[in-house]
Amino acid sequence: MTASNLFWILTLQFLFGLNYLVSKTIVLHYTPLTWAFARSFFTAFVLLMVIFFRKETRFREVLARKKDLMLLALTGIILNQACFLLGLKFTTSYNSALINTLIPICTLAVAAIKGFESIKSKQIIGAAIALCGVFVLTPPSQFNFSNKHLVGDLLTVGNVLAYSTYLVLNREFVKNHSPLWTTAWVFLFGSVGLFLCAFQDLPPHFFTVPPAPVQRALAYGLVGGTLVPYIILSYALKHTKSSNVALFVYLQPAIVGALGALFYDHHFTKESLFATFLIFTGVFVATQYPRKAPNAECRQSQETMT
Repeated sequence: MTASNLFWILTLQFLFGLNYLVSKTIVLHYTPLTWAFARSFFTAFVLLMVIFFRKETRFREVLARKKDLMLLALTGIILNQACFLLGLKFTTSYNSALINTLIPICTLAVAAIKGFESIKSKQIIGAAIALCGVFVLTPPSQFNFSNKHLVGDLLTVGNVLAYSTYLVLNREFVKNHSPLWTTAWVFLFGSVGLFLCAFQDLPPHFFTVPPAPVQRALAYGLVGGTLVPYIILSYALKHTKSSNVALFVYLQPAIVGALGALFYDHHFTKESLFATFLIFTGVFVATQYPRKAPNAECRQSQETMT
């Protein structure tokens, strides 16, 4: 993994981590499906304007690949966002956090089943170390699998499966297509689907001006929490394996903890620092590539020089 790819993937986790805190403010004012539709429609509108002015709409290609684009929209936008936000509404934050740590494992499994990647021992070891760090932050003893939370837990599992599948499918799709073009049309199809789910759920105050704190949260959620990170995600998947991109999800609990300490008066403990160390160590181990041996021509050249 190059330094450039690493920087953008870390930026992606920071943006998503901050969005987790911001979304708490938003879903107190809007319903989960309403917010999911709004952020998807905004992203689709902005990106479609960009590719329109760049003359990159390529409608014929959209018609030719509409099934693939609709599948990406279904997994990455409709099911992913709807299941996550609705699941968070019906279950606890502890349950949601623990269940979402399955994303790297599920992504690797989907990629292996599809034949796109092979499972390596260092990925298993790294994922196990990072998962231990997550358990230090969010102990499994606080997981409450009761009937009251069962619906939310199952929805969150659906979110994990949908997002993992999206990472794998998008990785293969953007190999041959522009990440910006792909993201624009995926969000358009996704926003249509979310609108069909959310139009009966729109609150009466949807078109009114919200309070100032909610306005700031909306501004970040639309741009920093959706538009920018999904563009980065598509570019990252074009140059990095989907399983490695997914492994960096383990960083989000540590990022959320750090941001919470800075902006919400949360306190860092010895346990949280140790958990952060384990998470970073696990991601580092899982994403290390062996140095490539010099090819035959290079070796021959070196022997000639000596």
